[in-house]
Amino acid sequence: MLSKETKDRIQGLYREAIKEMSLLPRYGQRVMIAEIAKALAGVREDEKGERDNDAGIAVVEAGTGTGKTLAYLIASLPIAIEKEKKLLISTATVALQEQILDKDLPALKKHLSLPFKFALAKGRGRYLCLAKLDKSLQHLSGILATVDLFEQTPEEADRELYETMLMKYGKGDWDGDRDRWPDEIERSQWSHLTATHRECSNRRCPHFQNCAFYKARSEMEDADIIVANHDLVLADLSLGGGAVLPSPEKTIYVFDEGHHLADKALNHFRLEMGVRAHRQWLKQLEKLLEQFIAQAGMPVGLMHSLKEAPEHIRVLSQNISLIWPLVMDLIGEKDRQRFEFGRLPDPLRELLAAMRPPLQPLVAGLDKLSDMLQKSLDPSENGDLSRDIAEAWQAPIGIMLAKAEELSESLSWLATEEGEGELPVARWLTKTPYGEDWDILISASPISVAAQLRRNLWSRCYGAVVTSATMTALNSFNALKWEAGLPDWATYERVASPFNYAENGQLEVVQLASDPKSDDFENDVVEWLKEAVDPEVGTLVLFSSRAQLEATRDALIRDWYDHLLCQGYLPKAEIVRRHKKRIDEGKGNVIFGLASFAEGIDLPGEYVTHVVIVKIPFAVPDDPIQSAISEWMESRGRNPFMELALPAASIRLIQACGRLIRKETDVGKVSILDKRLTSQRYGRLLLDSLPPFRRI
Repeated sequence: MLSKETKDRIQGLYREAIKEMSLLPRYGQRVMIAEIAKALAGVREDEKGERDNDAGIAVVEAGTGTGKTLAYLIASLPIAIEKEKKLLISTATVALQEQILDKDLPALKKHLSLPFKFALAKGRGRYLCLAKLDKSLQHLSGILATVDLFEQTPEEADRELYETMLMKYGKGDWDGDRDRWPDEIERSQWSHLTATHRECSNRRCPHFQNCAFYKARSEMEDADIIVANHDLVLADLSLGGGAVLPSPEKTIYVFDEGHHLADKALNHFRLEMGVRAHRQWLKQLEKLLEQFIAQAGMPVGLMHSLKEAPEHIRVLSQNISLIWPLVMDLIGEKDRQRFEFGRLPDPLRELLAAMRPPLQPLVAGLDKLSDMLQKSLDPSENGDLSRDIAEAWQAPIGIMLAKAEELSESLSWLATEEGEGELPVARWLTKTPYGEDWDILISASPISVAAQLRRNLWSRCYGAVVTSATMTALNSFNALKWEAGLPDWATYERVASPFNYAENGQLEVVQLASDPKSDDFENDVVEWLKEAVDPEVGTLVLFSSRAQLEATRDALIRDWYDHLLCQGYLPKAEIVRRHKKRIDEGKGNVIFGLASFAEGIDLPGEYVTHVVIVKIPFAVPDDPIQSAISEWMESRGRNPFMELALPAASIRLIQACGRLIRKETDVGKVSILDKRLTSQRYGRLLLDSLPPFRRI
């Protein structure tokens, strides 16, 4: 139960926030605070202070304008502090993460009497590695012959950048966070400056005391609130939880933009193997080990592993050479080939399975060598190798070990057959660019992450809040429950938007002569836009297809040249900046955008008074994971269109309509150019789930 002191504290903090921040109290906000506090109050603790009952998870759909960030912070922070737990706020997008870090949390900290600390959590790959920067500069100065023995070496043109980074980091003018460097850093430049966990020597590194990543980790340990993203949370959970972030048992999670969690998890668990890329990697590995032995000799503890490695590499290379013509034949002229029910042809599956026995001792040997190199860096331990050898070889061997482990995990998914009654795994081939040529990826992904999220997150966390403006699909939480594995016993609540949609907004379903399946649809859209859209006002036109966006742009660019900005031709942030500037100058502007402009874009007031949605945003029909889910559902006598495709389209359509009214005083119109909303039976379900605009 929530203590009276904490309950009073929450109510007092809300009144304080409203007064000190000059906010208007909102009924929906109070409802959200109450539901979250009630759910977290239901947690019963065991002797370790961990949750041991079915309680503590609140799922809240908070309509646009609710003020959900303030609501979940006011409700959960006092409880987290009282229970000595970390409050971890996770977002799907950088934009929301930056808003919370740079605006919401500093404002609360300034105005609330409740003291708290907050910190940003990022993966190791976003931070500068001083050891790698040092080696890159040594290489450019000719002190080192090479930085690593298989990747491209630093470019002379980057020397000034690296020296400036070292100077600014040393003076404290930069904290080593890639995202806080004032200019864009190219991927090729950054690859020489950051380390994976296998390259990092942790406390054995001479730069450990000044390490950007571990400094950030230290701040995180002292923080009451940690801000992260869904990808980092999922990565930590896949490592067992508590590897990078606090353990789930000690954490109250808030998943803002929570409707993206399941999709992010699906992408996270997807594994793939590039056939040509791995054949090249095996050549690099063989060369690397030869050069290591030439420089370091054959350490006694690794004599057997290093002697056997060339034979294991030969067997693996032989298998990959046999796989290439097989996948070439299977994919033919297509760009992608999905296997029904995830069943690989026996010859391919057997060749992949045959790679596992020689790979296993190779992984074990590299792991042992990596550990030996790590210990040889530590002056307090009697290492088997000289420190010079350890410093030169620890990072490249670490990278090779990471690649070997990734291949091992990929093969475990690719070469396995599911048992009777188990959910199938989606498996497919894809052609992909590789240097000046192309490669074929063999990919695998679970079709559902519900079980993994249930096991690793919902059953372990102290508490959780899952929230977004669009949590329901077709007015139901069922799709979210199935995709994210959320328990039935969780609290589910819908909080309506405070906006007066019926008075401030209009919705029209335009009856074009054709529907999106017709060859005439593209031309009909162009003609309607010419007649119905005023380029002198703020307009957002949302397309489901890049090809149609570009064709429509080509048709209108001459007439609208000074009033049209299109996604794909400029960075997203630059489009928004130029659009606002044109509107501020009274010139008017139209944005042509795709899915990323249908969500997370905030253009209030005159910036957007007309939203045009070209067609119902159904998912791409050839997506291999969605196709595999549909196939499995059909085999069980279920209807994937009603259970999968339509709910997903409903959420996207609501998000798109949500671009119009961003604050209480906004007014405007939404036009949907897809007459299937009125001609098909499912159209009524989609319309009924939209904000209650006045229909015209």
